[in-house]
Formats: sequence, structure tokens, C-alpha cells
Amino acid sequence: MPAWASRGRALVNWIVGKTFICQGGAVAAVSLAAWLGLTFPVLPLMGVIAALVGWRLGLARGWIGTQFVLPFAVAGGMALALPAYVWLSLFALTLAVFWNSSRGGVPLYLSNNSTWAALAGLLPEQSGIKFIDLGGGLGGTALYLAAHRPDGQFVSVESAPIPYAISWLRQAIGGRSNVAMTYGDMWQQSLTPFDVVYAFLSPRPMPDLYRKARAEMRPGTLLISNSFDIPERAADDRVDVDDSRQTQLHIWKF
Repeated sequence: MPAWASRGRALVNWIVGKTFICQGGAVAAVSLAAWLGLTFPVLPLMGVIAALVGWRLGLARGWIGTQFVLPFAVAGGMALALPAYVWLSLFALTLAVFWNSSRGGVPLYLSNNSTWAALAGLLPEQSGIKFIDLGGGLGGTALYLAAHRPDGQFVSVESAPIPYAISWLRQAIGGRSNVAMTYGDMWQQSLTPFDVVYAFLSPRPMPDLYRKARAEMRPGTLLISNSFDIPERAADDRVDVDDSRQTQLHIWKF
């Protein structure tokens, strides 16, 4: 079986399995309450129970919220009586946007202008620097830095189809030759050529990212994480960004 097919099957199994447990638990609890003769608002109770089960299973916040909303969405969808292909299309669209959230525990986080400006100030001054954004989303970070440092080379790696397509289109319209939008798995991307590696991921993959960086990054290079620390090694430096998120950049020097 091709690798992409294997990953796709694993992703579908993960989504269906977790959702089945959450919603199945909600249905079982509501059915038991009804059998006992209790009266209650069915949909809110199902949503709360499914969300609680999702929380206990360790789902990300977005997926916990999805479990709460799903009973309402199913009831509303049944009332609308839309063709099945509409729901399949919506599912495919959602999957194409939030691919990394379900597959690797990495939601679609987007860096803001204040963070981009702070990153620009952290880049080494020498000409010809190479920078990579792991999980580049819509490509904003690489495009901003490429505009402010025309002497450098900037790469954005993204594996979710729709965010990647948007980043590619933005680069094509902008026409900058010192930025590249790459579609692919960041874990398959070598970090050796780069002077600065930037990531805005989530707590879950940070230990693996550190091990990858330690094995591949050269002496004198920088690993910068937006918001998320590495449990195995304290950051060498931290930069507070003046924004509404109170963003903190964690910096490791190799």
C-alpha cells in the first residue's frame, strides 16, 4: 500500500474511532437516563457528555468543541434533508484545512505581524541565511521575512492541502524568488541546510522536534518555537512579543 494511502487510512480510523467513542458514550448515557424515566434536553446533554469523553481521551480543544456541536449538527442536517454528497464535500473540505490537527495534534496556528517583526529581529545578520518554517500554514511568515531580508532564502513547509494551496498562490502572485512554498511532511524535511528553524506547533510534537533538531541542525544555528517549550531542554533565550496573545518565542542555540 502506498505511504499516502496508509496515512490516510490511519487518519480516518483515528477520527472515526475517537468520534464513535465520544458520541457512542453520549448516546448510551442519554438512553440510560431515558430508560430511568428522567426528562432532560437531549441535544445539550449529548453534547456535554461527548465533550467530556473527548476531554478524558485527551483530544485537542478544537476536537472537544466538535464533539459538543456534533449532535446539534446531525439533528440540523437531518432536518435539512440535504443530499449525502453535500456532507461528504464539507467533510473533505474540513479535512483538507485541518489535516495536521487530526493527524499530528497540530492545529492551524497562524503567526501574527508582531511575531513576524520579532522573528526578523532574531535572524542572523550575515547575508545568505536560510530559514525554514515547519508547518507554515498560509505562508505568511516566510513571505514577510523574505520581503524584509531579500538577501536570504526562506522556505515554508505545509502538509495540509488547502493552506498549502493558499501559500503557493500567495507566493505566485507576489513573485518573490527568495521564498519557496513546499508541500510535504515536515518530519521528512532535513534541517541541516538551515540557519534558523521556526515552528508554531503544539506541546505534543515538541519532544520529537527537539530530537530531530539535535540530530540534524549544525553548530551555530537556531531553533525558534512560537509559544511551546521543549520539556527535555530549557530554552537558551526567550523573547516576549508585544501582542494580544502575549506570545513568547523560545530559542535554542546549537
